[in-house]
Amino acid sequence: MRIETDRLIIRPFIYDDLPAFKKLLDIPEVTGWGMQKDRAEDFLNWYITNYDNMDIIAGIVCFGVFDKSGNVLGAVGAGEHDDLHETEIFYNLLPEARGNGYATEAVKAVTNWVFANYHIPYIIGTVKTDNIPSQRVLEHCGYQYVENITLLVHIEGKSYDFKYYRYNP
Repeated sequence: MRIETDRLIIRPFIYDDLPAFKKLLDIPEVTGWGMQKDRAEDFLNWYITNYDNMDIIAGIVCFGVFDKSGNVLGAVGAGEHDDLHETEIFYNLLPEARGNGYATEAVKAVTNWVFANYHIPYIIGTVKTDNIPSQRVLEHCGYQYVENITLLVHIEGKSYDFKYYRYNP
């Protein structure tokens, strides 16, 4: 799988991406990834092994988001939400890559890829209620706000309020 947009290359991570992948583990808002810093190589290998099945229904698939020069900008993917057991889009960008429309471009591309390759009725997105930029990304990509929900972030053992979005093709 490889998606090229006007400005981005979205592709599976490879072992040689480890230095770039480690940068993503420092994104402050993605605490679950930050908790993996001490085992970055194992964490990357786990994502790579998930490509064998490409299971977004009962698993997770995460791709790197790169600019056309090959610089990592973030990650995007889809997979089963821990609590809701629905397929969810997820994305993150390095702080220096934000504000340029990259997240919107990546989410649109992966959402289209999901519906071209999987027979699911919809895909969801959950965003913390105070994360207005991420809410705008989903809205610009056609995701519809449904309701506010409280979810447990398992890796942290804490609950947070989220906005729940749904995209129906």
